[in-house]
Amino acid sequence: MRYVSLTLALLASGCSEPATSSLAAKHMATQAKIIGIHPVRAAEPVHLIVLLIEGDFEGFDFGKVTQETEGQPKANWQVAWDERLLEKAEGKARYAFFFHYLNLEKPLLTPAGTLQLPRPTRVPPHLQDIKYESP
Repeated sequence: MRYVSLTLALLASGCSEPATSSLAAKHMATQAKIIGIHPVRAAEPVHLIVLLIEGDFEGFDFGKVTQETEGQPKANWQVAWDERLLEKAEGKARYAFFFHYLNLEKPLLTPAGTLQLPRPTRVPPHLQDIKYESP
């Protein structure tokens, strides 16, 4: 029944393609959740962040993942750097990216909304192959 409701909603919105899970994902609101923050050894403060995106992950703009820096214009705020797709399946994708000078007390601002930061942990074994290279 849910599938039929989704199909009708997509058709009513002007979508003429058949409803598939990937099509439905593109039409649902993009949601994101930080699932890990890991400090990285580097000459400057940097963290590896793992982000789960549901919905239109292909259109997600990592250049808009930022964090407010008081007293600075938005053009000077840090942004996500060197994002990498870790895995994707049925309307979901998991990405990793680096973020310089992360303020653990402030949320990240993303195209999917404001995201609170979880407590940092060590880089888990499955992410240790992701190497940081300074910009």
